[in-house]
Amino acid sequence: MKINYKGFMREMIRRNPVTIRPDASFSEARDIIRKRGIRHLPVVDQNHKVVGIVTDADIRKASPSDATTLSVHEAEYLLDKLKVSAFMTPKGKLITITPDTLIEEAVQLMRDHKIGCLPVLEGESLYGIFTETDALDHLVDIFGLKEKGTRLTVALEDKVGAMLGILEVFKKHHANVISMISPSFMIEGKRIVAIRIRTDQYQDIVKDLEGAGYPVLSIGTWPSI
Repeated sequence: MKINYKGFMREMIRRNPVTIRPDASFSEARDIIRKRGIRHLPVVDQNHKVVGIVTDADIRKASPSDATTLSVHEAEYLLDKLKVSAFMTPKGKLITITPDTLIEEAVQLMRDHKIGCLPVLEGESLYGIFTETDALDHLVDIFGLKEKGTRLTVALEDKVGAMLGILEVFKKHHANVISMISPSFMIEGKRIVAIRIRTDQYQDIVKDLEGAGYPVLSIGTWPSI
């Protein structure tokens, strides 16, 4: 059986997001964001090419101040005249990715630039968007958090083949691995690995791991309540 998953953006993103045209009004953009409960609204032209994005922050900045002397009707009249192109974040200031961008690269870009959304472009056309929520969904997936299990945090030598002994212990106890994550940092020269296994009978596994020279730093079950 062929497995098509490659860990690229095209497998994770939201296709066909809600969009708006640059000549739409402020009121239209505000109403879409509020009614749809979204924070990012791509702006596309008649050819579906991205020309910018409107965020909930853009809406707040363009909204009248509470100290305004305008009446509600006067303010709404002016906002109906304000076009999206006048207050959107233009394409030239956007950080974008492609459908073949690695998911971890996209997450790093969002963190580095302190942004909550990346438009995904195929050529100049909008392919989809990748948001903070999508990044969290990916974290849930790679940790296998939708499955009940036990997380063992283990210390091991940072050398080739160090994981083999751990896997042998799991094999002995017929423990299936749900996920395995190792952060970039080390503690006291040891590599730290968080391993989630599909069992809550972990006592003998822990005993054998520590007997094989793999200190178990913490144990947690999920869900814990």
